[in-house]
Amino acid sequence: MNDSNDSDDATGIAAYLASLLEERLSVIESVYLQSPRNIQIILRRQLGRNLGKKEEGGHQPVCRIQGEQALLEALRLLPFADALFTLARIYDAGHIALCKDYGSAKKGKPHNVHFVRDPCIDVSRLTEGILQDQQKRHDEIRLVTGDGLPNVLEATWIPVATMNFDHLPTLESLSEILPGEVSPGKEYAGIGGGGGSDIISASLVGHLLRRNGKEMDLLVSTRTWRTGSQGKAGSKIGVKREVQHHGGPAMLAGNAIAGTYHITPETSTEGRDLETVPIQHHNNIYIVLDQGEEPDGIPEDEKADLPQQFRAVLSQCSKLDTVIVVDTGGDVFGGDFVGFSTPDQDVRVQRAVAQLRNTYPNLVTAVLAPGVDAPADAPEKAKLAGGKIYKLTAEERDLLLDILSGEYRMDGSDPDRFGKTNLCLQAALKGERGWTCLDLPTHVLDTWDNPWSCFAYVRECMCDLILMPLQDLLPLIDPGAV
Repeated sequence: MNDSNDSDDATGIAAYLASLLEERLSVIESVYLQSPRNIQIILRRQLGRNLGKKEEGGHQPVCRIQGEQALLEALRLLPFADALFTLARIYDAGHIALCKDYGSAKKGKPHNVHFVRDPCIDVSRLTEGILQDQQKRHDEIRLVTGDGLPNVLEATWIPVATMNFDHLPTLESLSEILPGEVSPGKEYAGIGGGGGSDIISASLVGHLLRRNGKEMDLLVSTRTWRTGSQGKAGSKIGVKREVQHHGGPAMLAGNAIAGTYHITPETSTEGRDLETVPIQHHNNIYIVLDQGEEPDGIPEDEKADLPQQFRAVLSQCSKLDTVIVVDTGGDVFGGDFVGFSTPDQDVRVQRAVAQLRNTYPNLVTAVLAPGVDAPADAPEKAKLAGGKIYKLTAEERDLLLDILSGEYRMDGSDPDRFGKTNLCLQAALKGERGWTCLDLPTHVLDTWDNPWSCFAYVRECMCDLILMPLQDLLPLIDPGAV
């Protein structure tokens, strides 16, 4: 969209909101234009229909908002910047819910047929909450199926769970023996356990270890065999993850192990190919394609076993002492909703690495930026697993910020390099707290194909690093583990 169209949209949306908020156009337009880019995108996507705008590529559905007039009257009580921020959060929640059901429908999975056909969000409870207590706007927005029409989801405020890990024993220095180590470690391998930007977090842990006389020269990025989420602009979802211009597979006992790829500076992959980002700081980086979600359809000569894949890539470091599986955000602990457990890939990685304990007895699980997507019981699970908390020093916080926003360009400045948890980490390290709008690229936000939400709640504990014995955490997230 060019600058002229952006200006026209801003004026049109501001005029529409000004009439509903009973404020001068110039005031609302100024607030709108000073709002984060993604706030503007969400408001334009939702309200553009009221202005007769059509999406490129044809009609795309948006949720009708039942009780919108009363909601806007309540939002008049707030500073206008807060009003637009809250309104965008509500619109975004509806969009995410609609696209989730829309995606399930396309895949033939269970979904709310009525909601897909005529999506509607009832915001009356949100309005009541704001009128009773303006601080309610800082709560989480949750959409639930009500007792009324089947196509209408009811939006309600849910208090954001408090979370901290300060009850854990403190690890005073990363030079100490880490939880999960039975002997002191010198040479480390970092495994990104949940795909995506976990490879970046593994690299950050490596930078912290180096300051304490330890080395992490080997990084492993675990990715699904088939792409499952948004990547760089133009990438496809649901296709085999091709790895181009790699340095060959990992070898084990003279055999090439399928689904393992040595990363070179020229390597590219389908999806978010972040593996080359930290390549200047680690001698060996590998991608391992996890086939756990693909029981069928993989050619025989491409099939591989995840423990064997890890064994092959880890064997590239002959003096390896300790293996650290790194998670960003804390979803390795599970989830808050009924039926939501630790993501399958995280469990498979933890389980596969645990099977290597005879070769590598020092096995650690590390969680960077805990609290981004961790369940409410994460602190208790960390305690039961024998975890410890490491508090980053001011110098270490500055170091991570410099790396992420400088050389790694993971701060939103490069639309091909992004990660929600890494952006949350940076927000926390900068001192932001509460709800924030992340600078995610437009193509993962303004889409109807598995969109991301740009909103996140930033907690103090996201500045911490949690370290646990992998073998003691595993039974807590995988009850079937032996």
